[in-house]
Amino acid sequence: MTLSSQAQTQVSENHSADALLWLLTIESTELAAPLRLVNNNEDIFSNGNKYEPFPFEVGLPPDDGGKPQNLILKTYNLAPEFMDLIRRTEDPPIFQIDLVSTRDLDFVEKSISFMSVAGVEYDALDVTFTLTAGSWAGRKSLNNVYNQAEFPALFFAIQ
Repeated sequence: MTLSSQAQTQVSENHSADALLWLLTIESTELAAPLRLVNNNEDIFSNGNKYEPFPFEVGLPPDDGGKPQNLILKTYNLAPEFMDLIRRTEDPPIFQIDLVSTRDLDFVEKSISFMSVAGVEYDALDVTFTLTAGSWAGRKSLNNVYNQAEFPALFFAIQ
């Protein structure tokens, strides 16, 4: 994940007056308006939108270049809206995750908006969403060369 030089300096410092915050936007046909949440203890405004405090964690996968990359979004089961949304919707909600610094809340360091919900697990304490690239073309996978002589089944439609 490439960050600006200011954010890279901020991450490498032992102590910084500025914090990096994840902004989460959840959209669904079941919602009248998108849910906008921040993993912070107070409301913030970013790019004209108000984000309400809500505890969640973003688990980034290791970048090994091998298997498709999934992202884990874990939140506490504090709001019944999450469970209602999960249970009543036919189409999975759309998630957008932005990383901003408190130094400039309107500058998005990194935006993850191409992932869709692949699975949900929940219990009395936690709700865990597994997000995956929405298109097979957007996923990282093993890179190899396949030819028709060695792998005829892959080229069946051409024969």
